[in-house]
This record gives sequence, structure tokens and C-alpha cells, in this order.
Amino acid sequence: MSFGLYVHIPFCEQHCHYCAFAVTVARSREHAPYVERLLLEVSLLELDGPPRTLYLGGGTPSLLDSGLLRRVVGAVEPGASEITIEANPGTLGDDLLRTWMELGVNRVSLGVQSFDEGDLRRAGRLHSTADALGDYELLGRAGFDNVNLDLIAGLPGQERRVWLANLDWVERLAPEHVSVYLLELEDSTVWARRPLPIDGAEDHAWFYEAAADRLGEMGYLHYEVSSWARPRKECRHNQGYWNGVPYRGVGLGAHSFLGNTRFWNTRSMREYADRLDRRRLPVEDSEARTPRVRLEEAFLLGLRQMSGFDVTVIARELGIEYPREWFDRVGFLESAGMVEFDDRVLRLAPRGWLLTTGITEELLCPGLLSICEAIQ
Repeated sequence: MSFGLYVHIPFCEQHCHYCAFAVTVARSREHAPYVERLLLEVSLLELDGPPRTLYLGGGTPSLLDSGLLRRVVGAVEPGASEITIEANPGTLGDDLLRTWMELGVNRVSLGVQSFDEGDLRRAGRLHSTADALGDYELLGRAGFDNVNLDLIAGLPGQERRVWLANLDWVERLAPEHVSVYLLELEDSTVWARRPLPIDGAEDHAWFYEAAADRLGEMGYLHYEVSSWARPRKECRHNQGYWNGVPYRGVGLGAHSFLGNTRFWNTRSMREYADRLDRRRLPVEDSEARTPRVRLEEAFLLGLRQMSGFDVTVIARELGIEYPREWFDRVGFLESAGMVEFDDRVLRLAPRGWLLTTGITEELLCPGLLSICEAIQ
């Protein structure tokens, strides 16, 4: 069975103000006990063959020393065509990068977030612009030819001129991949508890549109709402998520998808350790993918991709027919410049790029005569 494997490394040097992931600020001596339990979790899963892709995310996987990382990657049957590791600027070094090369890491995602010192300070980041530039240069010297730069648009206090300067840096550095995320304040973040002034949705749209225009001019392919890549440098692991490829997640808070079930691990480090010490998988809960859930996911994930998706395929799989009113709604959204539809493939138009959820709701569940009700 083809599947993707996600490995969560939760350790960070500091909790960034916007972060809602399952992370912990811990001393290096706490890394080894976590890795031991992570390896036990992998063994309990009894994975069927090598993963299609392997993604080490976090947290800050680049904080793991070479020995621990060798053990993590060595616990997985070799054969993944893409091995990605996330890294924070200021955590890289020549010896570490040599280990990554030896282990077959062929894609690095560098969490720059911004090249502006003010942005970084307000966001609670520890690295500097010089760290980001220095580590990007290190990656190039070490031979990595598939590097992603993560940027966050709409940070509190971020000025338009600063965002344009960030895009100038992208043009100078010319990475193979760029991810642009609009700031979202989730309840568990530092900023949600003591928020800073944040510009409105209109300004967020400006940041995003500026990125889409500039990156397009630079020759990047806009292949997913938040992702741009050079030809053949798209993230295969993430494409698996968007196209329904099964995946397993190991580590704190990691999610999995097999068959018609999604399930996820506990976000509590204590509970994670306790369950694995008793040789039990640390699964916290699960969700059955009912026909309604499958339909909603097909639209939400399909519309995130610039190529869109074939609506006839999901209709055939679920044994449904789209009613006349559904086509009327598509026509209305098409006339408003939100979507494009050729009677088979549905995709977002530029005006709809930031409205995936709302467009999905409008198409599936706007009223009593919705498709959702038909497949309860």
C-alpha cells in the first residue's frame, strides 16, 4: 500500500506567538527519551513496506542531533522518494547537513517567516535575518537543491513595504519552493491570549495577492492555495494529503488517515509517554469518514489545488447526482469570478483563492435542498 509517513518532532527553543502546533520547549536531554518512544510507536505500527514520502515536521526537527536523527530515519524502511525535514534558521551546521545528506534527505523546509527584524521580534522568533540568509547559503553549499522557504503574511504590525521586501528576498535567493501562509490566530496561541493589533481581511488579501503576482512573475507555479514551486519541485508529501493518499503520523499530536477512518495522537507529552511505556499506541480519538465527510473533504482539498478536481469522480464514488440547483450555484459563483467549471473539473478562480471554505459551504450546504442532506 502506498502511504506517506509524517514524524512529529515537537521540540522548540521558544514558543512562537502565532504557533498552535503540538510543541514543547525542552532541554536537549529530553530529546532521547522522546525518540525512544517514537521508535517504539513506529515498531507497534508494523508499517507495510517503505513510505511513499517521509516528512519530519515540528516543532524544530533540526534541533535533533545527528545520532538521534539517524535512529529516527533508520527505523523506517528505506525507499521514500522524497524525504523532507523542517528547520529553523540558526539551528544548522555543516556536520548536521552532512548527516542529512547521508540519510537521503532531499528536501528542506526553512521556517524563515519574514526577513524583517521587527516582524521576527514581534512574532517571538529567535533567529535573525542574518541567520536565515546564512543557513540558506549553508544548504546550497551542502548540495541541497530542493529548499522551501516558509513566509507568513499579515503579521501584526507588518507593513506593505516590508512584505514587498520579503518578496524581493525570495527573488534574490530563488528557492525551489515558497509557502505563504496568512496569519490565523487560533485559541491556543500566545497572540490569542494577548492579541496585538492586526490588519483587516482586506489587507490580508492585499498581502496574498502581492505574493501571487510577484511569485508568478518570478516563474513559480502556483499549484496550491499556499504553495508555489519551480517545475517538478512540488511537495509530493503534501500533494498526497490533498489527493487522498493514505498516511500515517507518529509522534505527539500526529494525525493518520487509513481507509475510511482518520485518527490522531494525544497532544499531552505525559499521556504520550504513559501509553507507549505500556506498549499501547497513543491514539486519542478517531473519526469515521462518512459519505458526507468524504464529500466535504473532496471539495475542500480539491479546491485548494489550482488544478481543481473532477466532480464526477466523487459523485460516482458516493453514488450521488448533483441536482439542477447545484449547477445553478456553480454558475452564480462562476459569474462572480470565484470559480471556473467545464462541466467536469471545478477549480477556484483568483477571486476565490482565499474563500475555499465559504465556497464549499455555498456549493454543498446552503439550504434545505442541499447535497449534504441527501447523503446523511
